[in-house]
Amino acid sequence: MRDDARTIARSINCRTSRQSNALIFCLFFLSVYFITVTINAHSAEPPTAIKSEPRTLIIANSKAWKPFSYLDDNGEPSGLLIDLWKEFAKVNRIRVEFVLTDWQESLDNLKHGKADIHAGLLWSTERAEFFDYGDSLAKLDGQIFVEQSLLSMNIESVLQSETLGVIKGSYEDSFVKGEFPYAKVRLFNNNEQMISAVLNGGLNVFIADFQVANFYLYTANQQNAFSPARHVYTSSVKPAVIKGNKVLLDLIKDGFNRVEQDELNRIQRKWLHIETVYPNYLVPLMMTLLLSMIVLYIIQLKRTVLHRTKALYRANKELQLLASQDGLTGINNRRNFIHEFERRNRQRSNSLTLLLFDIDRFKGVNDRFGHLVGDQTIQAIVKRVNSILSQEAIFGRIGGEEFCVFMTGLDEHEAVQFATNIQRCISKSKVMTDAGELAISVSLGAVYSCKKELDCKELLHTADQLMYQAKSRGRNCFEFESV
Repeated sequence: MRDDARTIARSINCRTSRQSNALIFCLFFLSVYFITVTINAHSAEPPTAIKSEPRTLIIANSKAWKPFSYLDDNGEPSGLLIDLWKEFAKVNRIRVEFVLTDWQESLDNLKHGKADIHAGLLWSTERAEFFDYGDSLAKLDGQIFVEQSLLSMNIESVLQSETLGVIKGSYEDSFVKGEFPYAKVRLFNNNEQMISAVLNGGLNVFIADFQVANFYLYTANQQNAFSPARHVYTSSVKPAVIKGNKVLLDLIKDGFNRVEQDELNRIQRKWLHIETVYPNYLVPLMMTLLLSMIVLYIIQLKRTVLHRTKALYRANKELQLLASQDGLTGINNRRNFIHEFERRNRQRSNSLTLLLFDIDRFKGVNDRFGHLVGDQTIQAIVKRVNSILSQEAIFGRIGGEEFCVFMTGLDEHEAVQFATNIQRCISKSKVMTDAGELAISVSLGAVYSCKKELDCKELLHTADQLMYQAKSRGRNCFEFESV
């Protein structure tokens, strides 16, 4: 009986052991299963996602830089750069907020910590002192645009005679200061303000990104009013952060690397190109037909266009001449003389001498002999003065019988001699007119200075006062003053 009991006990212990082992195996299997599921669940999160920062990234840019960034009619951020950054935020699970302002303010926001990122900037030496840049998001071409009637003129002449529109704080702002320091610049806060001035006739020349200017002109249906006259740069739009913020810059670079290239291309086409849903073969066919029509049209009108172009060129040359020359004498008119006087005054590095004179008792000549004789007298005087002037001198008729001569580089003794020669060459002998020989003299005011900062209007006023002092002394003489 004892042996039977022991046998039964061993049997029971053996079964219990096997059940325990089975239970342990099941528990181990379940543990492995749950660990695997947990790992897979965590790995289901895209390995490319960037961990969101606890705060929203503030992105600055211009509120009027179509088609790259602007506020739409509802006041919402829109444009190519806005769409790129929205795609960046979606792919990388990062919150972004746009702050669109005037261009200079957008730069200041980044400098002063009111924004984390600038959505897109062109690189310049000036900006590189404050910002670090990411990779290219788009290409830009800078152009100088001019009103159609100025297209035939040399661009340097246009920039010397017309005010150039520029966006304050833009890349073009610093570019113009370096490349065209002589240009008279009018600054605007944003492109919308500048294009508005352009379309309202208040501005004939401006510098802007080709894509931006075309976008505004086309949407205003004024694409033919202005044309690009000179390409001035090609550069890349890049995101920017404050200098030294490498962590944020790396996050931006890595983040845009995670955006699909096809999606980047789609956004570019949406804003810079025309998307179509037509069959693939239709576009080449239409282009071929269009090209054929253009070729036929060009062949048919080639001679007419050539003839009209030559006529237009001649007309423009005549207009330029009429706009700058005095019709009676062929010398500079008042407008062009003052323009050249101010330009040379700004550029000079040495002395200047300004002479202003008018014909003594000229009213009596007109009253007694008529205006034809008066005109002949003026022409004779201009011929005499021109005969002793050097090529560096600027000579102009600024009034009915008033004239000005401007020279640089003389010393004070030479300036006095210069005034003496002008005054004497006119009065040395009588002039021949239809009324016979007339004795003519002039009263002259001469101003000399070696100062660099001089106001042209004040110089003209001083010369005018000196000329009247010469008249009060009895005429046929000159007064000289060094200022």
